[in-house]
Amino acid sequence: MAKNTDNRQETPETPAAPLPLQPPPAAPVSTARIWVFWCAVALTVIAARTLNYMLPGISESVIERWVMLGFGAFLAVFLYKLK
Repeated sequence: MAKNTDNRQETPETPAAPLPLQPPPAAPVSTARIWVFWCAVALTVIAARTLNYMLPGISESVIERWVMLGFGAFLAVFLYKLK
């Protein structure tokens, strides 16, 4: 009489590896915010050109600094509100 032996070893079930944490999907940006941003860019360029034309005695670099300071302030507020 031969015994029926099972040579298979039971392998313990390992839990599935946890999925890496992913940040939640970002909310879509509204078209109004896109328009506000690009209008601000256009107004900055127009303001720089207008001031350069109207103030010929002032260096262009000085005008550029002041206009970019205003645009930088706009960007800081815009990005703060966007978040």
